[in-house]
Amino acid sequence: MKKVLKLKTGETITIRHVKESDIDGIWNNFNNVVDEGLYLPVFFPVRSEFEKQSWYNTIKKEREICIVATHPKLKNPYNILGQCEISNLEWDAATHVSKLGIIVQTKFRDLGIGFHLIDEAIRESKKLNNKEKIILSCFSNNKRALYLYKKMGFQIIGIRKKQFYM
Repeated sequence: MKKVLKLKTGETITIRHVKESDIDGIWNNFNNVVDEGLYLPVFFPVRSEFEKQSWYNTIKKEREICIVATHPKLKNPYNILGQCEISNLEWDAATHVSKLGIIVQTKFRDLGIGFHLIDEAIRESKKLNNKEKIILSCFSNNKRALYLYKKMGFQIIGIRKKQFYM
């Protein structure tokens, strides 16, 4: 799967499956969101090469989906504009369910990248892994994400009060 898109800015990007060479860019994005201190319940960036590689190995071994948006004019690791992962749940009776996570670089938000990442990740998850249900969680103050999820057909099922102390 490979899809070329033109952004509102006129720039062209590619949406595709993750490659091992994307690992540093993906973790660079993750760590930037951690540093923002707003959208992830994580306090410390991931620096361990072992942990980064283990994440990639798990995706491949478990046949999980990770779709990336790349910019052809930017050098690795800064060419990864965003990523959407659909991972398996750990319960035996929930093999039909997956969990979605998405990150888009700050300066590339509000350009439609998140929509295309989620759309392609869901399509690939259904096609390759027969997933019937996709779940996600989001902080209630992340209005941009909540708007996108609603636009894509996700529904609020519940609110977990005092789930995280940030």
